[in-house]
Amino acid sequence: MKIAVISDTHWQPSQPLPKALQLLAEQQPDLLLHAGDWTNLTLLEELRKIAPVRGVAGNCDPEAEGRLLGYAKVVEAGPVRIGLTHGHLYGHLPLPAAAARVFADEAKPLQAVVFGHSHVPCCEVQNGLLLFNPGSAHRPLGEIKKPSFGLLHISEDGQIKGEIIYFEK
Repeated sequence: MKIAVISDTHWQPSQPLPKALQLLAEQQPDLLLHAGDWTNLTLLEELRKIAPVRGVAGNCDPEAEGRLLGYAKVVEAGPVRIGLTHGHLYGHLPLPAAAARVFADEAKPLQAVVFGHSHVPCCEVQNGLLLFNPGSAHRPLGEIKKPSFGLLHISEDGQIKGEIIYFEK
């Protein structure tokens, strides 16, 4: 199973569609996750043309989007459970820890936590949990400063691996 992951699009309808949409479509994912800061949910319809979408709201999204999408959810994808959040709910913690903290009370274990917020890609494993931030498809930050999205590859036996894809605007 291949899951495309995008976050921090900060898109407005007056802007051209993000280049990342074309690149995501080329990946032919089975599922697409959006980790918040859509800024405008019109983008949701465009993403649904690529694959089924699961998303959460972020701190830059209107309150109505937060009520509609929620700020955290668990997504079951094949044999794995993935926590999906924007990452802003526990701001006093370093971002990967803050994202993981959102799911600390889950009864069943997660194999990954997907988050955004920092606009900085992250793909690391801590205590057997994949912590994955695809970076920003629109406003990149960090050392590389290129827009990015992510792919999660899930094997039949439940192994999950993350990949960050950088591209030129």
